[in-house]
Amino acid sequence: MRCFSCNNLSLEPVCKECAKDFLTPDMTIREVGNLEVISFFDYYLIVEFIKSKYITSGYRIYKYIAKRYFNPFIKAYSNSINQTKPIYLIGIDENVDRGYSNIAILTHYTAIKNKKVKELHSVLKAKNSVKYAGKPLDFRLDNPRDFVYSGPKNIDAILIDDTITTGTTIQEASKILKDNGINIHFALTVANVKEGLDY
Repeated sequence: MRCFSCNNLSLEPVCKECAKDFLTPDMTIREVGNLEVISFFDYYLIVEFIKSKYITSGYRIYKYIAKRYFNPFIKAYSNSINQTKPIYLIGIDENVDRGYSNIAILTHYTAIKNKKVKELHSVLKAKNSVKYAGKPLDFRLDNPRDFVYSGPKNIDAILIDDTITTGTTIQEASKILKDNGINIHFALTVANVKEGLDY
Protein backbone atom coordinates (compact mmCIF):
# COMPACT_ATOMS: atom_id res chain seq x y z
CA MET A 1 0.00 0.00 0.00
CA ARG A 2 1.11 3.58 -0.61
CA CYS A 3 0.63 6.70 1.49
CA PHE A 4 -2.30 8.76 0.28
CA SER A 5 -0.32 11.98 0.68
CA CYS A 6 3.26 11.30 -0.43
CA ASN A 7 2.76 8.04 -2.35
CA ASN A 8 5.62 6.31 -0.50
CA LEU A 9 5.21 2.70 0.58
CA SER A 10 3.30 2.50 3.86
CA LEU A 11 1.50 -0.09 5.97
CA GLU A 12 -1.14 2.52 6.76
CA PRO A 13 -3.13 4.72 4.35
CA VAL A 14 -1.10 7.65 5.70
CA CYS A 15 2.59 7.11 6.46
CA LYS A 16 4.07 8.15 9.82
CA GLU A 17 5.82 11.19 8.34
CA CYS A 18 2.69 12.55 6.67
CA ALA A 19 0.57 11.81 9.74
CA LYS A 20 3.08 13.82 11.79
CA ASP A 21 3.20 16.65 9.22
CA PHE A 22 -0.50 16.94 8.38
CA LEU A 23 -2.58 14.98 10.90
CA THR A 24 -1.45 16.29 14.26
CA PRO A 25 -4.72 17.25 15.94
CA ASP A 26 -5.40 20.89 16.76
CA MET A 27 -8.76 20.45 18.44
CA THR A 28 -11.33 23.23 18.50
CA ILE A 29 -14.75 23.63 20.05
CA ARG A 30 -17.42 25.74 18.38
CA GLU A 31 -20.83 26.58 19.76
CA VAL A 32 -23.69 26.02 17.31
CA GLY A 33 -26.80 27.16 19.12
CA ASN A 34 -26.57 25.27 22.42
CA LEU A 35 -24.50 22.45 20.93
CA GLU A 36 -20.74 22.03 21.22
CA VAL A 37 -19.04 20.92 18.00
CA ILE A 38 -15.61 19.37 18.54
CA SER A 39 -13.25 19.25 15.55
CA PHE A 40 -9.84 17.65 15.29
CA PHE A 41 -8.27 19.63 12.47
CA ASP A 42 -8.28 22.94 10.60
CA TYR A 43 -9.98 22.23 7.27
CA TYR A 44 -7.43 24.16 5.25
CA LEU A 45 -4.52 22.10 6.61
CA ILE A 46 -6.08 18.73 5.73
CA VAL A 47 -8.26 19.61 2.74
CA GLU A 48 -6.74 16.85 0.56
CA PHE A 49 -7.73 14.25 3.16
CA ILE A 50 -11.27 15.64 3.50
CA LYS A 51 -11.74 15.69 -0.27
CA SER A 52 -10.66 12.06 -0.52
CA LYS A 53 -14.38 11.31 -0.01
CA TYR A 54 -14.80 12.15 -3.71
CA ILE A 55 -12.64 9.21 -4.80
CA THR A 56 -13.22 5.50 -4.34
CA SER A 57 -10.12 4.91 -2.21
CA GLY A 58 -11.16 7.67 0.19
CA TYR A 59 -12.85 5.12 2.42
CA ARG A 60 -9.35 4.11 3.59
CA ILE A 61 -8.65 7.67 4.75
CA TYR A 62 -11.91 8.00 6.64
CA LYS A 63 -11.43 4.59 8.27
CA TYR A 64 -7.92 5.63 9.30
CA ILE A 65 -9.13 8.94 10.79
CA ALA A 66 -11.98 7.24 12.67
CA LYS A 67 -9.77 4.52 14.15
CA ARG A 68 -6.84 6.78 15.00
CA TYR A 69 -8.62 9.89 16.30
CA PHE A 70 -12.39 9.52 16.76
CA ASN A 71 -12.42 6.07 18.36
CA PRO A 72 -9.92 6.80 21.20
CA PHE A 73 -11.61 10.14 21.87
CA ILE A 74 -15.09 8.61 22.17
CA LYS A 75 -13.74 5.72 24.23
CA ALA A 76 -12.15 8.14 26.70
CA TYR A 77 -15.32 10.22 26.83
CA SER A 78 -17.66 7.26 27.36
CA ASN A 79 -15.39 5.95 30.15
CA SER A 80 -15.29 9.37 31.84
CA ILE A 81 -19.03 9.78 32.32
CA ASN A 82 -21.24 7.90 34.74
CA GLN A 83 -23.89 6.54 32.42
CA THR A 84 -25.47 3.09 32.35
CA LYS A 85 -27.41 3.37 29.10
CA PRO A 86 -25.54 3.43 25.78
CA ILE A 87 -24.67 6.52 23.78
CA TYR A 88 -25.64 6.27 20.13
CA LEU A 89 -23.49 7.62 17.31
CA ILE A 90 -25.59 9.19 14.57
CA GLY A 91 -23.98 10.15 11.28
CA ILE A 92 -25.41 13.17 9.52
CA ASP A 93 -26.85 12.06 6.17
CA GLU A 94 -24.95 8.87 5.35
CA ASN A 95 -25.41 9.10 1.59
CA VAL A 96 -23.59 6.43 -0.41
CA ASP A 97 -21.40 7.94 -3.11
CA ARG A 98 -18.68 6.16 -5.10
CA GLY A 99 -19.61 2.91 -3.41
CA TYR A 100 -19.44 4.02 0.23
CA SER A 101 -20.50 6.70 2.70
CA ASN A 102 -17.64 8.56 4.33
CA ILE A 103 -19.91 9.46 7.25
CA ALA A 104 -20.95 5.81 7.75
CA ILE A 105 -17.26 4.84 7.76
CA LEU A 106 -16.55 7.47 10.45
CA THR A 107 -19.54 6.33 12.52
CA HIS A 108 -18.74 2.62 12.28
CA TYR A 109 -15.05 2.80 13.14
CA THR A 110 -15.66 5.31 15.91
CA ALA A 111 -17.95 2.82 17.66
CA ILE A 112 -15.89 -0.32 17.04
CA LYS A 113 -14.72 -2.22 20.15
CA ASN A 114 -16.58 0.09 22.51
CA LYS A 115 -19.42 -1.54 24.44
CA LYS A 116 -20.63 1.79 25.80
CA VAL A 117 -21.53 3.28 22.40
CA LYS A 118 -23.69 1.97 19.58
CA GLU A 119 -23.87 3.08 15.98
CA LEU A 120 -27.11 3.99 14.25
CA HIS A 121 -26.84 4.03 10.47
CA SER A 122 -29.01 5.87 7.94
CA VAL A 123 -31.48 7.13 10.53
CA LEU A 124 -30.88 10.84 9.86
CA LYS A 125 -31.44 11.47 6.16
CA ALA A 126 -31.89 14.67 4.18
CA LYS A 127 -34.89 14.89 1.86
CA ASN A 128 -33.14 17.72 0.01
CA SER A 129 -29.84 16.49 -1.45
CA VAL A 130 -28.54 19.99 -2.23
CA LYS A 131 -24.75 20.32 -2.20
CA TYR A 132 -23.38 23.03 0.11
CA ALA A 133 -19.70 22.87 -0.86
CA GLY A 134 -18.50 26.37 -1.73
CA LYS A 135 -21.96 27.91 -1.21
CA PRO A 136 -22.50 31.03 0.92
CA LEU A 137 -24.53 31.10 4.12
CA ASP A 138 -27.54 32.70 2.38
CA PHE A 139 -27.74 29.77 -0.03
CA ARG A 140 -27.57 27.27 2.83
CA LEU A 141 -30.30 29.07 4.75
CA ASP A 142 -32.53 29.27 1.66
CA ASN A 143 -32.05 25.57 0.90
CA PRO A 144 -32.43 23.58 4.12
CA ARG A 145 -31.62 19.87 4.06
CA ASP A 146 -35.06 18.91 5.47
CA PHE A 147 -33.80 16.09 7.66
CA VAL A 148 -35.99 13.13 8.59
CA TYR A 149 -35.16 10.97 11.61
CA SER A 150 -36.25 7.32 11.67
CA GLY A 151 -34.32 5.93 14.65
CA PRO A 152 -35.23 5.27 18.27
CA LYS A 153 -36.47 8.16 20.37
CA ASN A 154 -35.48 9.35 23.83
CA ILE A 155 -31.86 8.25 23.63
CA ASP A 156 -28.47 9.86 24.23
CA ALA A 157 -26.43 10.56 21.10
CA ILE A 158 -23.32 12.08 19.58
CA LEU A 159 -23.54 13.53 16.08
CA ILE A 160 -20.86 12.59 13.54
CA ASP A 161 -19.91 14.60 10.44
CA ASP A 162 -16.81 15.30 8.37
CA THR A 163 -16.72 19.11 8.33
CA ILE A 164 -18.34 22.07 10.01
CA THR A 165 -18.45 25.20 7.88
CA THR A 166 -21.27 27.58 8.82
CA GLY A 167 -22.91 25.15 11.24
CA THR A 168 -26.28 25.22 9.46
CA THR A 169 -26.30 21.47 8.72
CA ILE A 170 -25.45 20.50 12.30
CA GLN A 171 -27.96 22.98 13.67
CA GLU A 172 -30.73 21.63 11.44
CA ALA A 173 -29.80 18.02 12.25
CA SER A 174 -29.72 18.66 15.99
CA LYS A 175 -33.13 20.34 15.89
CA ILE A 176 -34.85 17.32 14.32
CA LEU A 177 -33.14 15.02 16.82
CA LYS A 178 -34.16 17.15 19.79
CA ASP A 179 -37.73 17.15 18.43
CA ASN A 180 -37.54 13.35 18.78
CA GLY A 181 -36.46 13.53 22.41
CA ILE A 182 -32.80 12.87 21.79
CA ASN A 183 -30.23 14.22 24.23
CA ILE A 184 -27.21 15.21 22.12
CA HIS A 185 -23.98 15.27 24.11
CA PHE A 186 -22.04 17.05 21.34
CA ALA A 187 -21.15 16.82 17.65
CA LEU A 188 -17.82 15.49 16.43
CA THR A 189 -16.27 16.50 13.10
CA VAL A 190 -12.97 15.82 11.40
CA ALA A 191 -12.40 19.42 10.32
CA ASN A 192 -13.46 22.93 11.14
CA VAL A 193 -13.66 25.69 8.56
CA LYS A 194 -12.75 28.71 10.64
CA GLU A 195 -15.50 31.28 10.86
CA GLY A 196 -15.13 34.08 8.35
CA LEU A 197 -12.97 32.00 6.01
CA ASP A 198 -14.20 30.27 2.88
CA TYR A 199 -11.85 27.57 1.68
